[in-house]
Amino acid sequence: MTRLISMLYGLVCYVLGVMSLVLFILFANNHMGIWGIETLTSLNIDQHNNAPVDNPFLINLGLLTLFGLQHSVMARPSFKKKLTKILPESWERSTYVLATAIVTMALVQYWQPMPGSLWHVENSGSRIILTTLFYSGWAVTFLATYMLNHFHLFGLQQSFKADDPDAGSKEFKTPLFYKIVRHPIQTGVVIAMLSTPDMTTGRAVLAAGMLVYIMIGLRYEERDLVAEFGDTYRDYKKRVPGVIPLLKGRRE
Repeated sequence: MTRLISMLYGLVCYVLGVMSLVLFILFANNHMGIWGIETLTSLNIDQHNNAPVDNPFLINLGLLTLFGLQHSVMARPSFKKKLTKILPESWERSTYVLATAIVTMALVQYWQPMPGSLWHVENSGSRIILTTLFYSGWAVTFLATYMLNHFHLFGLQQSFKADDPDAGSKEFKTPLFYKIVRHPIQTGVVIAMLSTPDMTTGRAVLAAGMLVYIMIGLRYEERDLVAEFGDTYRDYKKRVPGVIPLLKGRRE
């Protein structure tokens, strides 16, 4: 019965995590009405889903801060250690995914459109190219999770193999994308955040917030990886750029 509960918990968290990611992707590129459901269009980044506020920047900054703190704090070993004193160790990653889904949905639900625009591309061919780049970035992110262990990253492996002590362990490997950059998941996000035919002020704030989060979050993640893998990771860091290809690792 305990194993069944663990599997169910992991599955629910996984589904919510994937759904929230899809929601965020469509939200960020104003594609929430892509299925023809008009009521969803209010969730687009440049449309009001709530009553307008006097200072939308502060609301959006708060949402981005919540997003960044949740991702960074819950990913730290010290937090994980405390969490696993309350929950089973096999639930730790699924709980992270669940919390990520909640804050992502909150960001989409309460985001406030902002007046102004940095650029608006009217040429249909250029719009197609930029939109393709946007989704290509997310494709890079998605594929990168599979090159490591998608189901481990999303907590499903741990919850489905709660009795296996090795289910939660990480293995150091550098397949495909990881031979080009150390963090291809974040590389895909950077590509997506900068590729849009309609860079409104609100979209620019979202992009800036995500880029700042990536820069700060990776500093802590790199420190944790060095602590976990030691000289193996230090050597990898010297040889392979962090997020941007062709830049030496030491510069990022």
